[in-house]
Amino acid sequence: MAQSIHLATRALTITTLALGVVVFDGAPAQAQGCSNRCVLLLGTDYGAPERFSGSIGGLFTFRDGDLMRSPGRFTPMALEIRGRVGVGGFGVGIGPRVMRYGPLVGPEAKLTVTRTVSSPLQANGQSTYVGVEVGYHVFGRVSIGVARQVDGPADRRDTILTWGVGVEIPYGMWRW
Repeated sequence: MAQSIHLATRALTITTLALGVVVFDGAPAQAQGCSNRCVLLLGTDYGAPERFSGSIGGLFTFRDGDLMRSPGRFTPMALEIRGRVGVGGFGVGIGPRVMRYGPLVGPEAKLTVTRTVSSPLQANGQSTYVGVEVGYHVFGRVSIGVARQVDGPADRRDTILTWGVGVEIPYGMWRW
């Protein structure tokens, strides 16, 4: 029990420090060479298997290069890369995202890899899961998916339902 509390405290400390470095850096997205083609996403959510988690990610456009363009003939597309660290584990996801009205609204789909620690929500502890998830953003985010256990102490390989509800804020958006 003490080890899981120590790991959770370490994970939250690392997440807090990473978010602090990004938020207090002071350099807007345009100064970093993105020129409205990428945006940094900071978020927090609750779900399975990570429980409460913090996230950091990026959107990189690969169709219709302006993230803030109003909807027109075709909808902007982006590649989203997102990492999250939580009380029950940590993971990464990558996949396409359709941006209906800038980076705040639209559907997404991701391939995910998650590593659980000793106290995950609805999953085996000390295990690795690979899965897919779909979600939708409307100033917040909701996602659901499935993941298959590929490594861990259990004799059989479980398939779990993953889900999450949270908030994701595009950092630097107000400076465009």
